[in-house]
This record gives sequence, structure tokens and C-alpha cells, in this order.
Amino acid sequence: MKASVVIVGSGMAGAHLARSLAAKGLDVLILEAGPRRSRAENLTTFYENPVKGPQAPYPSMDYAPHPEDGGYDDFYLQAGPDRFIGAYLRLYGGTSWHWTGFADRLRPADFRMKSTYGVGEDWPIDYDMLLPFYEEAEARWGVAGDPDHVWGAPRNGVAYQMPPIPRSYMDMRVTEALAKLGMHSAPFSHARNSEIFDGRPVCCGNNTCVPICPIGAKYDASVDARKAEEAGARIETEALVTFVELDADGLVSRIKVRRPNGETFWVEGEIFALCCHAIENPRLLLNSAQEGAPGGVANSSDAVGRYLLTQANQDAWGLMPEPVFPYRGPQQTAGIVEMRDGEFRTERAAAGTSFMNSGWSGNSDATDLAKKLIDEGLLGQELAKAINDRVSRHLRLNASAEVLPEAGNRVELADELDSAGVPKPKITFRMDEYTKSGLAYALEVNRRIFAEMGVPDMESNDPYLSNAIIGGTTRMGTDARTSVVNTDLVSHDHRNLYILGTSSHVTAPVNAPSLTIAALAIRAADHIETALRERLR
Repeated sequence: MKASVVIVGSGMAGAHLARSLAAKGLDVLILEAGPRRSRAENLTTFYENPVKGPQAPYPSMDYAPHPEDGGYDDFYLQAGPDRFIGAYLRLYGGTSWHWTGFADRLRPADFRMKSTYGVGEDWPIDYDMLLPFYEEAEARWGVAGDPDHVWGAPRNGVAYQMPPIPRSYMDMRVTEALAKLGMHSAPFSHARNSEIFDGRPVCCGNNTCVPICPIGAKYDASVDARKAEEAGARIETEALVTFVELDADGLVSRIKVRRPNGETFWVEGEIFALCCHAIENPRLLLNSAQEGAPGGVANSSDAVGRYLLTQANQDAWGLMPEPVFPYRGPQQTAGIVEMRDGEFRTERAAAGTSFMNSGWSGNSDATDLAKKLIDEGLLGQELAKAINDRVSRHLRLNASAEVLPEAGNRVELADELDSAGVPKPKITFRMDEYTKSGLAYALEVNRRIFAEMGVPDMESNDPYLSNAIIGGTTRMGTDARTSVVNTDLVSHDHRNLYILGTSSHVTAPVNAPSLTIAALAIRAADHIETALRERLR
């Protein structure tokens, strides 16, 4: 099997890259480790799965395993001190199937953390360079947003594709309390439809965005993967890439692929692009150690797998004196404006606090509540009335804080093999004091909010690492001694190898990374087209 451009992974990075390249008339082959599953199949799995976590609709396949709810310690070898629970998927469309749907650009200051605030690292690119590619990604997705609330990212007069998703009643109640504290809320920008867009329906508020939008109102990368195929790209699913082979000149010559039945074959290409998320990208590179690359492919810097990024979360919840009616609409429609950027980032992490329309889910759902009330002797209509009364008064605020890039936070290969015969990922992560300080500040703000709303006995959990954000393991930079790819996402070591996705990101600020993944992939397509034309001269 052969193609001009071979892309590994069909998620947010791979799908946008493939669509852009196919539209240019290039010969593109996508290799996806997981299966192609319909929304109906994923929904059926979700309904039948008693565990309703983010991975619930998407079974892990023995031939291409991914983390499962409740099984992170089986998938990852935890080398501590903090438990890593990053969730990602292997299937057509990738991890975007269960993303929240936040359509945020990074702020200009997010690219300049070291220069602006004296902490973290600067990206080797800036906001203005990405601006046209942000606009292209938004045009593909369709973004519902309020032009008066752009979350720190200037739009230069470019409108959102759709009006904002309406705020919930609960949002407005929290906003009233914030106003009394001298603080503000704003609606989030979403990659979910407030109007019919691109043939996809309007969001109808199922409140299951994570793990799955049942009607496809929320964008996911299967949209761009399908459009890539329509433009001429080929895709092979159930095709796990296990090895990247180099030639005598240090170029990638071919990659090894394993089928579910154990059969293997090789795929040749002119240019290769790894787009398989921030755990699988370094895992594949490290597993490809060979003569000429004894520490793994693209790893002369020893930075492959290092500078692992995530975010840290902390929940606060309480039972309101009056109903606020959660469990309706998208799971997050608004949040606190403050604490996301400013001079305070010299001392403590930025923290984004969201008002969780998903109520106490993740802490105490209706099933647990029902069991508790039954144990108290409630049955029949009394039980139903008590459940309705309690859940209508659930309020949860979630704060997510950035972490700093640290070389010691990393992905390595474990000695133990997974079900596909590949070494498991060994994760070492330590949450820094900078992050903890940001969460501590946000928690005190939440305590004041609950008190203002008549809940003096707010509860909270300990800070924990995010399910949703994984990045930083093949980071970009101008110095080949400390980074893995350059500003065009080309490996410093192998000029025909591109590495895309959050693994190339330098920091993980509170504005979500997905739009930046898409923008960088669209930008990389232009560079790949130029590189191919030059090679063919």
C-alpha cells in the first residue's frame, strides 16, 4: 500500500489535514487504528453500558485499546505521584466524539507565557500567525457565539457563524450572585448548532455532550473525515500503526500496520503525518527505536514523551434552597469571566470556572440518590417526589486550571504489553504548586458564590487531573535540542515526518485546545503541499 501523504489517525488533526490535502488534489491515505462506527451504534452502546463515563459509548478494541472508564490504572502504568486519567478514543473521527464542544481560540498571551508572565514557555508561533487558520476552522465547524464575549481572543470583526447557545436558568441564577460579588459571567462559544448548519440539526439540550451528542448537533471530526473521503482521500480503519521505519538518509520510508487478526503489512509514502493524540504519538515514536534512532524516531532531543500537559480540576457542589433546574441543555453554557488571564498568572494558574448544567453528575447522580432515599424508607410517589426535589436543586461549579510544562512529566514505554502487543504507556506526572494555587483561589471564589446563593455548606473534592486535556509530548520549538517539531510541525530529525495535534502544543491554558489543533492542521496542509511539489520537481 502506498500514498503521497500517509496520515496516522482520523481525529481532529488527521481529519482536518486530510480534508485540506484532498481538496488540493493530493493522494492521501488515512490509517485509523480503531473501527468505523455509526452514531446509532455508539448510542446503543452508551444506553446499554451501566457506566456512563466519557468513554461509555466507545468500546475499547483488543486490537487497538484505549482507556476505559474505571480502568485507567489498567491502561496506564502509573508512575506517580499524581494519578493520570487522560481519556482518548481510537475510532473514525477520534476523541472529538466525546469532547465538550468548546470552540475557543487561545488568547494572544497564552502563546507568550514566559515573555508576558515569567512562567511556563513561549510558543514559537503567535496568535496573528494562526488567525486566518482559526477563521477557516470555525467556518468548517460552525461556531455559535456572542460577539460581545470572545474570551480574550480578538476576532477582528469576523462574526461567529451562529448566534450563541442560550444560557440556562441556572446560569442566570449564578450570574445574579456573581454581580453581587462584583464579578461577571459570559456565554461560551460552542461548536454546536444554535441554527441548522452544514446539514446538522439544532442542539436540543440532551445534556449528554460528553460522552455523545445523540443527534449530531455538536461538531466532531468524523464530519471532516467524511468530507476528506468525499474529496478523494482513502481511509483504512482497523489499521494499527506499530512501527515507523527510517532509511539510510534519516527519512521515514514506510510504516508497519497491524490488522485485528494479527496480520501485518507496510505502507510507503512521500510524507508521513502522525495525528494520533498526545499519548499515541510519543508511544509510536518511542516504540520505533532502531539503528539511527536508538532513543526512538524524532527523539534526538530526548523530548519525545516529555513535557506532558493536562489541566487540573476541582468541583464544588451544594444543594440550593430553591430549584435551579440542572440536567438540561448542553452541559456547560456559561462560566466566570474572571481568573482566566491577567497579571496574577505570574504567581498562580489561570482557572476557568464553568456552571455545570450536568448537576452533580460525577459526584452523586440520580441513581445513587435513589438508593440512598430507598435506604431511608422512601418508595413509590414519595420516592419520585423526593428525587425530583433534590435533583432540581443540584448546583455544581467546576474549575479547571492550567499546568506548567515540566520535563519530568512524561510518557514512557512500560515493560508490560497491551492487548495489541504494544508496550503500555507509563505515565509520570506531578501537579505543580502554581496549578494548586490557581485552584485554591477559584475554590474560595466558589465558596463565596454558594454562600451568596444561600448554601453555607458547600462541598468540594481534592484537585484531580483532567480527563479531557492531554498534550505536550512532541512539542514544537525552534531549538532542536529541546523540542521535537519546528513551527511547521516538521520533525527536526526527519524532514518528511509531520507530528500534529495537542502533542505539539507548548502549554495548555484554560481556553480549550481543539480549535488550535484544527487551525494548525489546516496550516500544515499548505506546507505539505509545497514540500511535495518541491520533491516532485
